[in-house]
Amino acid sequence: MLTPELREAMLELSRPLMSIVPVDMFFKAITAGFLMAAMVWLLPSAEGGQFHVVTIVTYIIAVGGFSHIVAGSVEAFLLLVSGELGSGQMLVGFTIPVLFGNVVGGTALFSLISYAQVMREM
Repeated sequence: MLTPELREAMLELSRPLMSIVPVDMFFKAITAGFLMAAMVWLLPSAEGGQFHVVTIVTYIIAVGGFSHIVAGSVEAFLLLVSGELGSGQMLVGFTIPVLFGNVVGGTALFSLISYAQVMREM
């Protein structure tokens, strides 16, 4: 069981998430999606440094204040369960813009890398 102090501390950490305008969240999510896609491309060549690659990319996403659907969902769901956020607010204000932003960012990097691999053959 959570103590009231711990519960309030967790909610205090989660509240700033929903103060971000959905359009801003979308653009922050593009960057996070781009970074996550870059991490996926880097992992096979990391040769024993996979932990460090994951740690650094995750750290950059956190410090940069970028939005990621997996990490942010925990915060949004906590606000939803506590009654501070409605399901519609969560869907429109967080889930849709962040999910689409992550997809756009990841797809952009994948497209650039794929194009770079075949551009001489075209």
